[in-house]
Amino acid sequence: MTNPTKKQKNLVPDRNWIKPPNTIVHQGSINSPQKLSYWTDKNGRAKLYTKEQLATCNILMNLNQLLVRSLLLFDTLKTLDEDTKIGTLLHQDYAKFEATESSAFDHFVNLMSAAPDITFGEFLGFLSANTDPGEFISMGQKNLKRVIGGTSTTITNFYTSDRVRKS
Repeated sequence: MTNPTKKQKNLVPDRNWIKPPNTIVHQGSINSPQKLSYWTDKNGRAKLYTKEQLATCNILMNLNQLLVRSLLLFDTLKTLDEDTKIGTLLHQDYAKFEATESSAFDHFVNLMSAAPDITFGEFLGFLSANTDPGEFISMGQKNLKRVIGGTSTTITNFYTSDRVRKS
């Protein structure tokens, strides 16, 4: 595969908008607040979000909150005494989910399906707006090499094969 030319690179859509918005708030006259949400493109220019982009960012933030709540619940469950009543835990504020129409899993899938063109790498960049996406890629490649080499202690191998296609 050849490297893309400068003209080809310009045809690739700028997806730097997949981050929590930068916001400017200004109190106008006669109690008329003004709020401006923007993102910075790859050339350093400020751009306004579209309604669809802002909606996608809101979906990603909801997905982030759902993941955080779920992970906190899992971490808490690991530390519980055997005699702890689960009902008490579930009534605590951080364990309450607002998905009253469906389960937490259904809510998670609903949020993911509302932003189908966002890559997982872009979602990670959304979660950590100040981190270079290349750092996530590098970290992921290191983890992948450990899994391929059988040296990972954090990944369970559910799928194996005695024969694989050569890369």
